Amino acid sequence: MSRTTIIFIIAALLSAITSAARSYTPAEVPNVHVADRSQYVADPDGYLDAAAVARLNATLDSIRRSTSAEPMIAVIGDMTDNDIDNFATELFGQWGLGKSDKDNGLLILVAMEPRKVAIRTGYGLEGVLPDITCGRIIREDITPAFRRGAYGAGLIAAADRIRHILTDPAYAEEIRSAESDADFARHSDEPDGFTIYLYCAIGLTIGMLIFLLISLANVRGRSDYEKYCSLDRWKSPALILSFVGLCIPFLVTGPYLWLLHHWRNHRRQCPHCGTTMIKVDEVSDNKYLTPSQDLEEQIGSVDYDVWLCPKCGETDILPYVNSSSPMVECDNCHARTARLVVTRVVQQPTATRHGVAVKEYECLNCHHRQQRRVDLGTDDSAALSAIAAGAILGSGRRSGGSFGGGSFGGGFGGGMTGGGGASGGW
Repeated sequence: MSRTTIIFIIAALLSAITSAARSYTPAEVPNVHVADRSQYVADPDGYLDAAAVARLNATLDSIRRSTSAEPMIAVIGDMTDNDIDNFATELFGQWGLGKSDKDNGLLILVAMEPRKVAIRTGYGLEGVLPDITCGRIIREDITPAFRRGAYGAGLIAAADRIRHILTDPAYAEEIRSAESDADFARHSDEPDGFTIYLYCAIGLTIGMLIFLLISLANVRGRSDYEKYCSLDRWKSPALILSFVGLCIPFLVTGPYLWLLHHWRNHRRQCPHCGTTMIKVDEVSDNKYLTPSQDLEEQIGSVDYDVWLCPKCGETDILPYVNSSSPMVECDNCHARTARLVVTRVVQQPTATRHGVAVKEYECLNCHHRQQRRVDLGTDDSAALSAIAAGAILGSGRRSGGSFGGGSFGGGFGGGMTGGGGASGGW
């Protein structure tokens, strides 16, 4: 025997080995619906093209949505058990096809190597898809296309015919289950994360609008200066919430900021002569302020607006306190120029006793030093630690009993079959 002949024989044997179809047990056939609820076609060895799989998924999903029946298609290379009817029945039960109250499951199984196909129906579909109808679907739709190698076309024709039968109004209500479909409740009816966030932003906007209207009602009849001082403290929270709420709350924050600007900057009438007053600019208004007021502006604790009447010389100085400034009012000169120098804890807090601290301030204007006592509350760290430990232990006890409650149907309802359907070859 020549070397060329030996090489040819070896190559032929290797080709035969690599081309041999894989044999499956029912437990080894992957349930693609577990990983992706939109998938109804298990084709682990890729006998079908992507377009055929997409078309079949759409058709089977339409059947499920229209009738609540639960169909699947499995295409495998070979079976360890050569009896395709037993294989289909076992695979049907393993996947739990069909709702438990109607047993409306359906399975089309194709084994390529032995060239066999079977249709298996649940108890609830045996009257709608009797054995004789399943046999016709195999003989008229599947096997003619399979003999031409058009596997996708044959299964598509069978799925379309089954969909036409099951969605007939005369049968659809008969096979429809009263049980809720967890797949569609979770993946269709339930809004996604962005939609939930959008709803929260809209709700936040409505809440801010109600809050603004109530606040405006509370300051009705007051001067513009009093209105501004009453509502100005909400400026920073409103801006933060507006950004958090996808800028939708700006529908409320915008008018709110306009009102603040209007109350502070609109033209004022002199209380003595009625002449329109002029607001002095920030550079020129310093000459109307006292040294302590000027210092307050420099350190940013208070901003002063100066309004001047050009006719009678009336001067109004309006202070706008910066609530975010760390400066406090001095007990001696009453300017908002006292800064924190040191904090001393004079009594440590315990679980039953309040702690006390002393904060010492020094005024930048008059250099007066003052002290303020601060209640530190009780020390709840031990109690919090106990609560946290209890929560961890409790969650551990709860998690210990969380196994074993899942469904082996991979998203299906746990239906049953009595072996109804048909099988054939091509």
